[in-house]
Amino acid sequence: MSELLNRSVLRSRYRITGKLVMDTALHIGGGREASTVTDSPVERTATGEPYIPGSSIKGAFRAAVERLALLMGLRTCQLAENYPDCLSTNRELSKHYQTIRGYLGRELQKNDETKLAVEKLKQAVEKLGLDSPSLKELGWPEWFRKTITEKHLLSLLDVLLCDTCKTFGSVHLASVAFFCDLPVDGEWHGMFQIRDGVGIDRDSERAREQIKFDYEVVPPQTAFKFELMLENPTERDLGLIALGLQEFVQGMVLIGGIRSRGLGRCHLEDLKVTWVDFTDERARKEYLLNGRMTEEDGNAFITNHIKALLGEENQEVGNA
Repeated sequence: MSELLNRSVLRSRYRITGKLVMDTALHIGGGREASTVTDSPVERTATGEPYIPGSSIKGAFRAAVERLALLMGLRTCQLAENYPDCLSTNRELSKHYQTIRGYLGRELQKNDETKLAVEKLKQAVEKLGLDSPSLKELGWPEWFRKTITEKHLLSLLDVLLCDTCKTFGSVHLASVAFFCDLPVDGEWHGMFQIRDGVGIDRDSERAREQIKFDYEVVPPQTAFKFELMLENPTERDLGLIALGLQEFVQGMVLIGGIRSRGLGRCHLEDLKVTWVDFTDERARKEYLLNGRMTEEDGNAFITNHIKALLGEENQEVGNA
């Protein structure tokens, strides 16, 4: 499994496209602009058209997946501060991992710092109780006087990162998912709307004086081009991505700001998936010479990979 975390060699690529349609108005703040007549304008391109930053979609997508992953018994830290069982959020554990990582390409010396790091990482692996063939194969934890390779580090990351961090990335491992910025789908006619807002005193539940403001929104039914790229996803990664896509298709994810006032409801439609397996020589040639990729129905992709994820989890529970 640890070799599948290797991002340096391109083994497969997926391109997922669709249309994100706003069911209610959208507000993604673009900061105060001197040229606008509102307190909070929306994000714009250089030509003045609204767009949805890829980072906004990724954040909403990841949060939706993490909520479902918890229900399914998967490991997810949700990037919570000091969550103990993931390298992304456990600062002490991260420090000890960085100690080992500092010896990449060199022999691991046996000194107080490395002995403490190995001991703490060993305790974390044992606490998680995960069977790691790759760690056993590498003789963990007796790595002293051995040259630390990328395989050693990937084996540790495979155990110490939670499932969602291995898919969506962390400070220790790149994401397999790349969310593109979403431009308007079709011609934009400059139809912005300005809405009024007022500050509310939470104690009296009344409007507070002199705290009136306005904000700009993109009107309902505006459609944006959705595009998601995956590189080297595992079966687990594809299952988690399918969970997020399903939530967007069903209209269960809100995006942007001021969502408590009804903004940001949307749904994903016209979903299409293309992919290529670069380990297949024939498929690789077709891609390089003709740009050809295998096409797959979007709904079938979602159903098949969620079923696979559920089957994998059921098997793991049965073996526990």
